[in-house]
Order: sequence, then structure tokens, then C-alpha cells
Amino acid sequence: MTNKQVASGVFAAVLALALDGCGTSGPRVPDAGRTAAATQSPGQPANAAVSRGAVSQSQPATSQDTRVHDLWQKRNGAAEGAFCLGPGDLLEVSVPRVDDMQGLRARISPAGTITLPHIGSIQAAGLTEAELRERLKQRLGQTLLRDPQVSLFIAEQMSQQVSVTGAVARPGLYGLSRQNRTVADLLSEAGGVNEHGGGKVQFYPAGGGATCSAAPRPAAPIAAGIPAGGTPIEIDLNRQWQPPNENPLTLPVVGGDAIVVNTGRYFVDGWVKTPGAYDISPGTTALGGLTAAGGAMYPADLHSIIVWRTEPGGTKKSIDVDVDAVRKGSAQDLTLEAGDVVSVPASTAKMVPYSGYWFLTNVIRVGAGLSFTAF
Repeated sequence: MTNKQVASGVFAAVLALALDGCGTSGPRVPDAGRTAAATQSPGQPANAAVSRGAVSQSQPATSQDTRVHDLWQKRNGAAEGAFCLGPGDLLEVSVPRVDDMQGLRARISPAGTITLPHIGSIQAAGLTEAELRERLKQRLGQTLLRDPQVSLFIAEQMSQQVSVTGAVARPGLYGLSRQNRTVADLLSEAGGVNEHGGGKVQFYPAGGGATCSAAPRPAAPIAAGIPAGGTPIEIDLNRQWQPPNENPLTLPVVGGDAIVVNTGRYFVDGWVKTPGAYDISPGTTALGGLTAAGGAMYPADLHSIIVWRTEPGGTKKSIDVDVDAVRKGSAQDLTLEAGDVVSVPASTAKMVPYSGYWFLTNVIRVGAGLSFTAF
């Protein structure tokens, strides 16, 4: 056999291996979830992406929405002044016609008392705002004024603390005040969600609240990571809640509540330049995920991007995204969640010219090298 024949045989073998490698698309997620009935992701616009099914038909989001509704009813039904005062709370007291009791501030001592002019020491811890106001009126009526008018409100409620941990700028324990009364307020107080936030918040409501009819529970330790006890309410920062006034981000908080901002990553595989895992932040979309992965390669089928999402029950659901239509402005993008896998398949039509390109840039170079060596 001549050197020319040897080189030709090696050349043909390399070409066959190359074409066999080009004929397969990039890594794909198993298609087990596509056989079930189509479902729409909660809170996702109908024309943003099409879900191709989930293994389970369970709807855990329904029970979670019910919990949010019940908690709204319970906490909105309780007046702000019904919450129990405790050591560390800062009170502001004003009494008309009494000069030294105008805008007077007093902090409840560890013993549970406050000391005021013309009244002296009086028990405050364990009472509601309304109950303490009545006691102050009684004392002033006995010693100073007839039918006194007392203005009392809580400037800082340090006895009622909420734990804010996870992907926030300043994790810690935060006391409640008139300016910080909701989940969103506490997240803002903690510096907001940082760049490692996964787009979801775990909210652990205190069991009995902080009213005087039920002893307040201490806030969970910061070092614990995940507060002990109870099932959290998962808040999707990208979801449009219905009705809007029951968005859990505006839910009133009480002492003993715990807020954990999840950290998260998403994954991109298939025909992209740099597949792998990437940090997610609120608002990251499928198009943004492809851009972070270096962009799609030439064979990528941008009309058939698949996002695989893990549902609360552990099942997998596939969501189709037409990134090409998103780029043209004719479709809405899909907001990614922590744990999503963005799979970029290959287009059969594009594989033919790409195979030729790959052949020219790789196989011929190798074949030419072998030919020169053989001769």
C-alpha cells in the first residue's frame, strides 16, 4: 500500500468520526417531563413561554396562596396597637398643657417600666399601646389634670425583632418601627437583595404573633441559616400577585418572624460558547442567561430553547422559549429561577453547513498534517 493510500484511509476515518460527532446536538436534559399535560407556570404571562408539562399534577402553590390569604386576614384584623410592649421599646408621650411632657421619649427598662414626669415609674411591658395609654390617663387624672388627653405611640419596637438572613447586604436582627412594618420594609432595612440572590424569599411567620394574648416568640438565631420549625411561605420576587393587595412582600411582620433570601444559580448547557453554572439575580431572563454563557453558537436553534424547572414537589417541568422571537420583540422573555436549566438544542438545518465548516477548519487541517508526515 502506497503512502498516498495510507493517507487517504486515515483521512476517510477521521472524516467519518467528525461527521458522526457533528450529527449529535449538545448536551440535553432528559425529556421525561414532556409526556405530561401542558401547564402554565404560576404568575407567568401566557405569551411569554409555553410549558410542555410536568410529571406531577399537584398544585402546591394553591395551598401556599391560601396560607398567604389567611395570614393577611389574621394580621390585618389585628390593630397595630394590639401588639405587646416589651423591654427596649421606645415610646413617645405627649400631654397637652403640660410643658415637660411634650414629645417626651422613654424607653422601657429591662424591668418592664418607664419613668415619666408627674407620674413616676409605671409598668409598661406586657401591655398594649391602648392599655398603657389608659393607665397614663388614670395616673395624670389622679395627680395633675382633670380628664387628661394623652398621645402615645411606639417609636421603636425593639422587643419585637425579625431575623433577616441569606443573600442580603446586611443580615441581622431588626427591631420593628412605624417605618418598618412589612416584609419589603425589613428587606430594605437589611440593604436589599445582593447579587447572589436567587429571586425567592422564604418567610417563616411566627406561630402566635406578638400580641399580648400570646407570648411573643424569640427571633430565630442568625447563625442557624434556616430558622427552626414551621414551613416557610415562598415569595417569588418576580411574580405578579393576585389580588395585588395580598402580595406577601407587603405582609405585616411581627416579632419572631424570620426572612431568608435564597441564594441560587442557573445552568446553561447545549450549543453555547461557555456552558456551565451562573449566579442568578432577580430579573435574570432566558435571553440574559444565554448572553452570560457567551451567546449561542451557530447551530443553536433559538426557536426551541427549553428551560427545565424543578417544582416544589420535586418534579421537573419543561418550558419552551423562542429566544429569536424575544430578540425581535414579538414575544416576552422568561424570567429564570434558581435551579433552572437552560438547554440549547441544535437546528437540523444549521448542522449541515456547520458540519462542512467544522470539516474545513478541523479535519482538513489534521488530514493535511498526516499527508505531509506520510510523504
